[in-house]
Amino acid sequence: MDQMVNLCDELDASLVLERPRLVGLCARLTNNPQVAEDLAQETLLEAWRHLSERRDKQKFSQWLSGIARNVCLRWLRKQGKDTAHLASLPDYLDSGDIEQENQFADNFDLEIQLERKELIELLDRALALLPAEMRSLLVERYVLESPLGEVASRLGIDTSVAAMRLQRGKLALRRVLATKFEQEMISYSLGTTYTVGVSGWEETRLWCDICGQHHFRGRYDRVGGELWLTCPACCPDPKDFIMHTHGLYILGGVKGYKPALTRVYNWGHNYYQPNLLSSTIPCPVCGQPNRLYRGPSEHPDLSPWHRNRHGLFHLCEHCSPPRSSWSSLEFLVLALPEGRNFQKEHPRIRWLPASEIETEGRPAIVTTFESVTNQDRFVVVSALDTYEVLRIEEGGR
Repeated sequence: MDQMVNLCDELDASLVLERPRLVGLCARLTNNPQVAEDLAQETLLEAWRHLSERRDKQKFSQWLSGIARNVCLRWLRKQGKDTAHLASLPDYLDSGDIEQENQFADNFDLEIQLERKELIELLDRALALLPAEMRSLLVERYVLESPLGEVASRLGIDTSVAAMRLQRGKLALRRVLATKFEQEMISYSLGTTYTVGVSGWEETRLWCDICGQHHFRGRYDRVGGELWLTCPACCPDPKDFIMHTHGLYILGGVKGYKPALTRVYNWGHNYYQPNLLSSTIPCPVCGQPNRLYRGPSEHPDLSPWHRNRHGLFHLCEHCSPPRSSWSSLEFLVLALPEGRNFQKEHPRIRWLPASEIETEGRPAIVTTFESVTNQDRFVVVSALDTYEVLRIEEGGR
């Protein structure tokens, strides 16, 4: 009996820490952030009911992820939606540890390091430089996501032979990408030619979305899940930064700058949007409620770039040491699904100074991003007191 009580206490503490990650996972699995909270809660309840079935204490997160996948699969089926993509989910959604196929392919897992859209676009050019048979094998496995057994059967060879040829293909593709597409690979952190200055910042291929004139410089601790982005023009102080994210529950398993930034935007949208109308927000680490502050702030924990900018701020004194979190209004706007789409269509954008207006009888603030190349604009009108979206305008000037 005492053992069961201890297990229950342990589970209670662990679930608090896992909840933010599960919300993000359910949002990605269903592509529906609105239902993610409910599905995460259902996952936690199901985990509680099946506590006795947990065998490996060291794989608690993987166990919960498996339950979440089943919960999301049931939800998708009820909605009559396609569930095929759940059958072959990348392993990194279930585990923070990624096993490499062998020592020759170390740190080169295409399914992890490239987002699907960018993978296809880049491979289209790189694969054209490989022999036809090798190209066909890689496309079958990594683009069409066919199981290795099916690929081997289609080629009329043993699975072990297919695996060996696949490995050779990956190595050949790696050489092509490293030599012919070196600059494109930098944004995925797969290249080997980063120049790290005395400050520790690396040059990336991501354009600063504030000025649109310089590439972001970054520092990325992939083991600890800590990402920093800065801009030489927007942040002349070498200690200043535009973005700082720290948490394996957000960045676990992601190695490249571009996929990492996408993960941060997706997490930020799922975390902040449901809490905009509340006076408190749960700490993403310990789950305890924190007071949510809105508006410009001069809090000493804020970096120079963030001070006196519109945004959200909260400080968790339950964590040791106390943990502060800040997200600018510009970040909240780009984290919207419409904002992410605009940025995909216009990789080089700039922020235009915000303006305050009155709309629908309430004070509001207008946040605008403009394409550097063709002046298309993405305009979001937010309530000044809550930052909830009142309307979105897209299109030309």
